[in-house]
Amino acid sequence: MLELAQHLAGTNLFSLMFGALIFDIPRYTFSLISLALLLMLRRPGHGHAPPGDASVSVILPAFNGAAGLDSSIASLRRQTLPPLEIIVVDDGSTDATRAIGERARARGEVDMIICHGTRGRSAAVNAAARFARGDLLLTADPDTTFDPTTLSRMAAVFSDPHVAAASCNIDVANERQTLTTGLQSVEYLMSLSAGRSFLDMIEAIACCSGACSMYRREVFMQQGGLDVGPGEDLEFTLRLRRLGHAVRFVPDAWATTAVPDNPVSLLRQRARWDRDALRVRFLMYGEFSLLHPQERLPDTLQRLDFIVLDLIPTLVFPFYLAYIVAVFGENAFLFLAAVYILMLAISLFNVALAFALFNNSAGFFSFSVSLIFPLYQGIVMKCARFVTYSAEILFASSRHDDYVPLRVRRALLSDRS
Repeated sequence: MLELAQHLAGTNLFSLMFGALIFDIPRYTFSLISLALLLMLRRPGHGHAPPGDASVSVILPAFNGAAGLDSSIASLRRQTLPPLEIIVVDDGSTDATRAIGERARARGEVDMIICHGTRGRSAAVNAAARFARGDLLLTADPDTTFDPTTLSRMAAVFSDPHVAAASCNIDVANERQTLTTGLQSVEYLMSLSAGRSFLDMIEAIACCSGACSMYRREVFMQQGGLDVGPGEDLEFTLRLRRLGHAVRFVPDAWATTAVPDNPVSLLRQRARWDRDALRVRFLMYGEFSLLHPQERLPDTLQRLDFIVLDLIPTLVFPFYLAYIVAVFGENAFLFLAAVYILMLAISLFNVALAFALFNNSAGFFSFSVSLIFPLYQGIVMKCARFVTYSAEILFASSRHDDYVPLRVRRALLSDRS
């Protein structure tokens, strides 16, 4: 420790800060501080009163979603803005999803059950949207539950006629189940609660989460619904932005969902998210080109947020480590340890500020998890993203994404070849 302290004292401050930036943690610091300042200087938040004639159709696409479906429906029935209808789409489930949905319909809690066959989440949502009668469509995973005011607060932002889509804040239901879920809880607080709240203030939201999002039905139907390929939530959000619609994030509307409880499931989920992001942004929307004629400033900012603060640091990460070894030699470990100490201090500041901003009380478990959050976010997940990005760039691995049913993937590939 004495040797580490001496090395830290003698290390160039710029080198330490650049090293910490590469490891990703200060990204959240900028968002949190900016958010705190903007909250003091600007409007306190979105209004809570929905448009007077707002009606919401809820669509729950479910593939083997029996475990959480009853809880999700019950939370929807407790809303201060009651949904006009709830439509459950059984997307070829092999569990009790359909039976649970039918029992809920017999109790009058669900208005329609659609048996869809295994065609994928996007196709399930699109099928239900054709029957929906509400002005607004809420699409959610069957294991998502909602605070009583969630629908009302989300619907409120649609009083602005330019808004075509909105997503809500997401909390982790199984936070204390494992270390993996605890780390994701802190990550959601940083990237969703803090990160997207700031991006919403500069009108740079890039993705409405598939776990819970709301759309203006007229616009949704005009655009033909969700793309049936992978990354449909990101693709549709970017499509709406390109067409000039506004997309919002509602930080005081909360939904709760379960997250992967083991490292293997988590890495599989994030690999899918990351390769879809690269494919949709690069191939479908060409967001990596330097010049986009007549592009709005918010669209430029949402592109740069991904390119400058995510893609570039991830791709240079292993080369940066090799550079550190080459420059510092036997002192490379000490330098990286010094960087980690700086990252840890920044991370604890971030977590404390985020808890204060979003009215969460940090318990011992959350504090304990925060101590290793820099290792998780700045090293482990960055290495995982590097592998995923490399595989997508070199081998177009999203073409084989098993999240989309095989027959749908075959049809997509044949249409695009």
